[in-house]
Amino acid sequence: MIPIDQAQIRLLEERLRGVGVGRRTFLKIAAAATSGPLAASLLAACGGSTSATATKAPAVAATNTTGTAAPAATATSSGGSGSGSPTSAATKAASPVTASPTTAATKAPAATGTSASTGTLDADQTLNDYGLRNGDPSSHDFNADLYCNGIANIWSGLLTYDVNFNPIPDWAEKWEPNADASVWTFHLRKDNKGFSNGDPVNAETFIYSWKRLLKPETKGAYASILFDVKGAQEINLKAADPTTLGMKAIDDWTLEVTMIGPRGLFPIIAGYSACVPCHPASVEKFGAEYTDPGKVGGPVVSNGPFVLTKWDHNVTCDVEKNPNYWNASTITLKKVVNKIIPQEQGFLPYEAGDVDWSLVPGADLPRVQADATMSKEVQKWVEPLIWKMLPGTNVEPFQDLKVRQALSHCIDRNRINELTNKGGDPAYCLVPPGIFAYFGDEFKDIEAFDKKKAMDSLTGTKFEGGKGWADVTMILRDEAALNSQIMAEDVAAQVKDAIGLNIKLQVMDFQAFRAELFKNQYPLAWIRWYYDYPDPNNGYFDMFYSQKDSGKRQAWSNKDFDALTIKGKEEADPQKREDIYRQCETIMQNDVAYIPVVYRNAYDAYKPWVKGVPVNKQGFTIPTGNIYVGMWNTISIQGRKK
Repeated sequence: MIPIDQAQIRLLEERLRGVGVGRRTFLKIAAAATSGPLAASLLAACGGSTSATATKAPAVAATNTTGTAAPAATATSSGGSGSGSPTSAATKAASPVTASPTTAATKAPAATGTSASTGTLDADQTLNDYGLRNGDPSSHDFNADLYCNGIANIWSGLLTYDVNFNPIPDWAEKWEPNADASVWTFHLRKDNKGFSNGDPVNAETFIYSWKRLLKPETKGAYASILFDVKGAQEINLKAADPTTLGMKAIDDWTLEVTMIGPRGLFPIIAGYSACVPCHPASVEKFGAEYTDPGKVGGPVVSNGPFVLTKWDHNVTCDVEKNPNYWNASTITLKKVVNKIIPQEQGFLPYEAGDVDWSLVPGADLPRVQADATMSKEVQKWVEPLIWKMLPGTNVEPFQDLKVRQALSHCIDRNRINELTNKGGDPAYCLVPPGIFAYFGDEFKDIEAFDKKKAMDSLTGTKFEGGKGWADVTMILRDEAALNSQIMAEDVAAQVKDAIGLNIKLQVMDFQAFRAELFKNQYPLAWIRWYYDYPDPNNGYFDMFYSQKDSGKRQAWSNKDFDALTIKGKEEADPQKREDIYRQCETIMQNDVAYIPVVYRNAYDAYKPWVKGVPVNKQGFTIPTGNIYVGMWNTISIQGRKK
């Protein structure tokens, strides 16, 4: 029998959490481990030893990371433990509509900064990427299915975003609006042969692709991204003639897009991955299978900086540089290997040398930061991501506003931040720090942790005194590396402690979770919202506007709120826009349409031979994510260990 002390138990718990084992399951394992031979094998499997101890992560102040026009000021930290809640006085980022909408740049701007690279580059410019952690992709067809889990970097749209989340040129080298921003004209790069087979990327490429996204038979879950374009909603929801879409090719290289009204933010929307095109000729020839090299007999024809050359299902998706991409001469990488890696492997592939960079799961962070070698490889950045809880306002017991109000006072957000090793600053509004219309803790009192208020809110309901509950289920995605289950379990424990309600967790894969979410029949959902494009419209309208028939994530509906989100799209004045979104937030908070919990602090590790990782103006290294997808375009390999 091998005795295990409490330090070893803590290490064991951290390592198991890092591969997705929740605390309840851990307690069962620990009970066995402390009294038998299982202890040694578990500690060995988790990287433990008889002398290992956990080290607390250093405190880091929360910092704004976005800004689509003027830079956002650094948020100050309140409280004394690590990265505290940003104060309500934090300076807000400027609205994108204040910037000149005409962009004349013809070269992609360099990142604000990159990791230093000196000397001779390796002959083998292959990156072993973090990998696909959500299973085998359903396709790589982002034009039809934003959630396909494929390789986004094989496609490029009219615009993209730089490392500071500003919209910048991609296949459109410049663009401009008419007087009231109800018509946008995009000027594509003339005489290009940008598809990997030499076909041009022209105005008709986007007209065909956007019509395809909108056609009902495509079943595009994110088709609503284009509903600001004239005729788009009618095509998608009422099967109107696709030729009625407000898009016109003035010539091969000039695309005119007519909106349903003034839309000053449209270039920001056009930069998002949901607006990338397909390859029309491949779609016509191969149909839905056109992004599978095995089905088409060779590399996928695409217009991005990289080309999908190999898809070994459930094993790997490999890409190579596209020599026809307009900015190919500035890209050093020749190949990127994207292994399909189960989520539960966590940080182990990085430690084993199988990948060149990786997200550091929160449970592993203290151990990694205490390691003499790996601590030098870890970089932090503050993601534009909020974790929140969605109550089913049409489902017992959360159709009762008082019950939702009680729920909103049950959660100690600072406790969750500590539990995840400073993985998430407390959140009190929908928009994360650094994005326009971030309200800091202006709404904190409405959501404040207060167990007495929680119980008092139940007065007059059939659950008064915390009695009479039936168990409820909370659905969540399987995202162990993001601490999802750890946080959800703690939220459930806090609710049980505060008002006696027992919440059971149902962990689901991505596709099953999405299907269940869109049914709008769940009691509770635990969900992250990573901002797709840097504007509050992506939160208030895209997530919560209720008058749409596709992509609706919750049953909650409020006509005043819906009307305000439309006004937010139309308004050009930034101060008026901010006031509109403040009204949106007020309605949501008073009605407990959602419960904000924490924003996310991410930690990534990069091997020393990975050079040129992009750095934003706040000094954070930024990997590829929902908004910025250009990391592969800037990095190179130098000095890889043989």
